[in-house]
Amino acid sequence: MLEFTTINLWAVAAVWLVYMIIGAFWYSPAGFAKQWAKYTGVDIMKIPTQEANRAIGFVALSALLQVVTLAVVLKSLNVVTVSNGLLTAIVLWLGLTTATTVGVTMYSRRSWRYLWLNSSYFLLVMSVGSVILTLWA
Repeated sequence: MLEFTTINLWAVAAVWLVYMIIGAFWYSPAGFAKQWAKYTGVDIMKIPTQEANRAIGFVALSALLQVVTLAVVLKSLNVVTVSNGLLTAIVLWLGLTTATTVGVTMYSRRSWRYLWLNSSYFLLVMSVGSVILTLWA
């Protein structure tokens, strides 16, 4: 049974903030913005402000949904150790996030490097998030 009622909302908020911070760095000029621009042909720094703000809003909402989903899965599976939390995150990342992204990447004629750049971000945040959620259960 999926467990929604005993989710630690403070932990969810903290992990959501971590997702946003890591993402802000990951896709920034200090992170991988140059590579992402090369793979997509889009310079993030040149996106009009209104469009960028709208995108950030959708990213923030989707990150919150991902964190809540990760928290529900970890709680529902009664994951209480960091190693099991990491394993769960890796399985979810590989089986859902990366597997889903393969088709999108191939049909949009992007490279495997593009797939890895985006997918590895989710591996990182899901792993860090699962550790925080497991420890702060």
